[in-house]
Amino acid sequence: MSTVITSSTRTVRFKRSDPREISPPASTSDTAGGTAAPAVKRLHLVEHPLAQHALTALRDKHTPPPEFRVISNQLLILLALEATRTLPVRNHAVETATGPHVGQVLTKPVVFLSITRHGLGLAHSMADIFPNLLVGAISLDRAGEGQDLQARLHIVNAPALSDARVILFDPVVASGLSATLALNLVRRSGATDISFVSFLVSLPGLSRLQSALPDLMVWTAAIDSELDPKRGPLPGLGNFAERLYS
Repeated sequence: MSTVITSSTRTVRFKRSDPREISPPASTSDTAGGTAAPAVKRLHLVEHPLAQHALTALRDKHTPPPEFRVISNQLLILLALEATRTLPVRNHAVETATGPHVGQVLTKPVVFLSITRHGLGLAHSMADIFPNLLVGAISLDRAGEGQDLQARLHIVNAPALSDARVILFDPVVASGLSATLALNLVRRSGATDISFVSFLVSLPGLSRLQSALPDLMVWTAAIDSELDPKRGPLPGLGNFAERLYS
């Protein structure tokens, strides 16, 4: 199936109902820097009807805050389930009410890391689904006035990240700067199995992510082809933090 960038909605669309790896045209312009965006190698666009229904509700500026929070949790679960289809398992024997049975259990821990505080407000929904989920956050701070942002990892009792499936979550990727800083920190901390989950990403931000880590697995419900320096991806979700916590 071919990739189509629709000018009317300013959103990249794909005519598939299942997640797939796609490669937008290599000539797509980076509206933030005016440079050509490299082709995306490992992007999974989740077009499950429930995911797209939830995304539309999040885009709607009339969705009230309580409903916005519920739908955000639902969409995160849908994306996380898709992003963990390949978790390794092993056989495990149990005793059922009628006798022995050999089932399967996970063999790799899952670590959920949120970029800043936005995703932490949704982490409880992940903990309800994933057994023994470990939750942490990555904060972005300035070392001093006018200095570059510094990323810091906050997590307690975490396994070696090299032994875990790390789900890095950023609700909306605009320029991709924060996400790239977080990715670099996670890699330096030993993580090798990283899935990046976002409700929607801008095409320039996606290009920056792929440039930072070409083998990164990205899972999202939408790609917005336009990026406004002040308003973020267009049409976007509005101010996500404000809508989530108001």
